Amino acid sequence: MRTYNLFRRKDETELYCAVPESVPVPAFQTDDSWEYARSLDIGALSGFDAAAAHASAAANGFYLFHSAS
Repeated sequence: MRTYNLFRRKDETELYCAVPESVPVPAFQTDDSWEYARSLDIGALSGFDAAAAHASAAANGFYLFHSAS
């Protein structure tokens, strides 16, 4: 599995951006708007759509998603 760095939107805490460890953080992720949440293997997230994350990261360098919790 691939390891991602997760960033949480400060004003919308259920919105996350997953960025593969080997990819630079996107320019829209500023310290004012986003905070680092954690690094993890995508297999560790229940309900995480690994196929969508892989496809989005390959095309865009990141994957945006809402947490169900």
